[in-house]
Amino acid sequence: MGLRYRRALLLTELGEATELALPALRRTAPALERLVVVARMPAGSLPFLSAGAPTDLHRIADEALTRLREEAAAAAAEAEVMLATSLDLEALDSLAAERGIELVATASMPLGNLPVLIELRRRRGVAVLWTPPRDEPPPAGPMSELACVCMGRRASAAVATFLRDRVQEGHRVTVLTLSSALLPDLAAVIEIAGIPATVEVLAPEGQSAWSWLEAHFRTRSIELAVVPRLPALLLGGPRLPVLLLPPVPVPRLVSAPERGVDAADVVHDGGALRARFEHAVGLGRRTPIPDQEIALVADGRIVARVTTRDGDAVLPVEECFSAYGYFRTAVRDEAWPVAAVEQRIQVVRPGERPLVLFDAGLPDEALRALAAHAQGGDASFELLAVRIRPMQPCRAIRLRLHAMGLPPRVIDCRAVLDEGDALDVPEAVDPVRLARVGARLRTFGFPVAAIVHDGDERPATVGFAALRADELAGGRAWPPRPIQPPGRSRAARLDACVAAPLAAGNRVAVELDNVQARRWLMEAIGGARDRVHLQTYMMADDDIGRLVETALAQAGARGVTVRVLVDSLHGLHGSLKASNPILERLGAAPGVELRVSDPITGLPTLKLLKQRDHRKMVVVDNQVALVGGRNVSHEYYTGFDEVALTAESSWREVPWLDAGARVEGPVVSQLEHAFNAAWQRAGGKAFHVIGQGPAGDVAARLVLHEGLRDAWTLEAYLALIETATSHVDVVNGFPLILEIQHALLRALRRGLRVRALFGHLTPTHDGTPFEGPWATARSAATELVHSRMDALVAAGAEGYQFLVAQQRAWQPGLGPIASHVHAKLMSVDGRACAVGSANMDITGGYWESELLLLVEDARVAEATEAHVGRLIAASRRVERDDPVWRQLARRREWLRHWPGVLSV
Repeated sequence: MGLRYRRALLLTELGEATELALPALRRTAPALERLVVVARMPAGSLPFLSAGAPTDLHRIADEALTRLREEAAAAAAEAEVMLATSLDLEALDSLAAERGIELVATASMPLGNLPVLIELRRRRGVAVLWTPPRDEPPPAGPMSELACVCMGRRASAAVATFLRDRVQEGHRVTVLTLSSALLPDLAAVIEIAGIPATVEVLAPEGQSAWSWLEAHFRTRSIELAVVPRLPALLLGGPRLPVLLLPPVPVPRLVSAPERGVDAADVVHDGGALRARFEHAVGLGRRTPIPDQEIALVADGRIVARVTTRDGDAVLPVEECFSAYGYFRTAVRDEAWPVAAVEQRIQVVRPGERPLVLFDAGLPDEALRALAAHAQGGDASFELLAVRIRPMQPCRAIRLRLHAMGLPPRVIDCRAVLDEGDALDVPEAVDPVRLARVGARLRTFGFPVAAIVHDGDERPATVGFAALRADELAGGRAWPPRPIQPPGRSRAARLDACVAAPLAAGNRVAVELDNVQARRWLMEAIGGARDRVHLQTYMMADDDIGRLVETALAQAGARGVTVRVLVDSLHGLHGSLKASNPILERLGAAPGVELRVSDPITGLPTLKLLKQRDHRKMVVVDNQVALVGGRNVSHEYYTGFDEVALTAESSWREVPWLDAGARVEGPVVSQLEHAFNAAWQRAGGKAFHVIGQGPAGDVAARLVLHEGLRDAWTLEAYLALIETATSHVDVVNGFPLILEIQHALLRALRRGLRVRALFGHLTPTHDGTPFEGPWATARSAATELVHSRMDALVAAGAEGYQFLVAQQRAWQPGLGPIASHVHAKLMSVDGRACAVGSANMDITGGYWESELLLLVEDARVAEATEAHVGRLIAASRRVERDDPVWRQLARRREWLRHWPGVLSV
């Protein structure tokens, strides 16, 4: 076996020293192709020139030389022996260059020759094998046990390069470091070097590296010490063979970096490997590095190059390694890839053992409790840290984990969820995000058993436990073995990430028509016999509000139980001393009971202002339900041809595009239960709900999202996009949360057709905004909505600005009008669609409670997509090659940071 050296230079003396050096060389490099021996023979130093030497000196010298040539010939396929009276550096340098020497071997020689060896090593990049005298003959056969000593980063690179290039599969290698704190970095370098041998990394406890080496050499468990630089002990004569490695050059800086670079480990999800590269040093949040090329190193070589965009990059999966080193090509020289590596990342794959995810920011006490579980009776579980907030570099997190006795692996929440900068994601949902990482990893095949969080509220989970950090420290029992990870179908993804079982036996119709929606609403209330339950976000005292008020009051007057639930803040009733006249009247009507949700009676906090109930539903007689995005006011239930608009009209008079659904069947009972729970939270009395039998043959899921406790509706949208195989239609009028935008961009990269219909928060006529309250602010918000569409259009999506052609009731020449799109609708592949109250923005995704009806029926989805197609046909397509659009897109680019300012 031995080391893979092919051309060696042996520096020796005629006599006994040769008998030491050649056997050591043959054990170290048994497959030499060429051996050059330079034998020194200075007068007065050879044994046969001593006072008692025989007189036939030439014969003895010839015999020594002949024996040396024979031994050299046995050590290499091609051997040559040269005699010299001294070791001349220039001559040796020339000889090493001509013969392509890789290894210089020597036995004990005068210290005066040491500078020659060191300079030759520096000039030619050769290794030096030093063989000391020994009292007993060396073992027979090639050596197989090596120990390498590492004292720093450059030393690690030198050792890793040596192990990659010279050792073989059967070697057993121990790599020693001076401190256990250096073990993670050293193991990382070893891992990316592409080493064929078995390698163990350790830090000797209570003794120096050299003491450890000599002790193990005496027991023959170590046969060769490998050092990257000349140790002081070598000057005094080592007691074991030493291989001094070639010097590794200091990585040349192509340019001076502003700061170091940092990245979390990446998750192998069966598809793309998403990595995020950040500045390692900075105040507050880690910021992404400027867009640039990153070289990935594995197997000791550059295996790929990726270009970052806002710090994000997709790593190749064609040749996937267990770990990568990486460096910035604009900063580091590529000549020595292992030495150029700035940091390393692991690829985290699904394993067999149950997985427990924990917040990397847990306090020390919780981490110690985790380590105790891992080292005790619960060692069958695997632990993985998740960085939730990018406040610390991952390198610092790994060092802290290692010091606590935990695996030094950390994945990044933002990368797993593909959140981008996530500047607008509130800290209050960090436990929810950790739970989402757990659910997402389950869909990738990871056997997730639990998450450990440090939040005030326990996040909702499906298929695994959510534990608080103080529960661990208090000795709570470890979670049970996890439920089998789901498959990758749409149904499996929804089952794993959304607490909404599929219910068969429904009748569902979807509309994008204000007049149809008003007709359904009035028919349902007018035909009520037992009870009417209405929940809304806002209710205005206008023509539509009064129409609904009258219908509800009439139902109450004829003995129908009418319950009305309105968000207190946005319904302008009961919060901050506000009173809404229409709700005052409605609450006083006989047979009508009014409740408001979450009134703010004291000093408002951010949570009170933003954690609102945004659901909209009407359930009548527990038989029929209406869901969607509409509040109770003029713009939601008025047809575009029903209002006389002029250039002087207020934008509040212009109808909006919205969407909803009419449902019969088992889902109606689920909606009734949801209303019952919300009604009780608002102080109302519980009522009995009777389960409904089949009313049709449509399968549907009712996705109910509770603000700051889960992200079910966001996950439902993502599941639809990421399991689509043909096309995705999106109707949305609010700033896309970056996760949805990124999912749509991935769909485009998969070759899917993506159509998006969006609008103007301040409607315009012929490009001119209508006037009205907050018109300027709403126009600015429109720019934000469009900025989130720009990336999709640039990537090939079909973007359409919603338009309504001139109507007979309008002022002549006013149209077309670009109105607001308030609908929240998505449909994929003509197989599944979703409609409800859940906006596709950060507020709908996390803050506010929402509902979403997800219909898994081809007939309903195809009819919905046909209606969307008719709206698109009348709208204006945004062409990515349009110079006007491109100019606007460049102007809006900075707005991608704006939500972080608005939504803290």
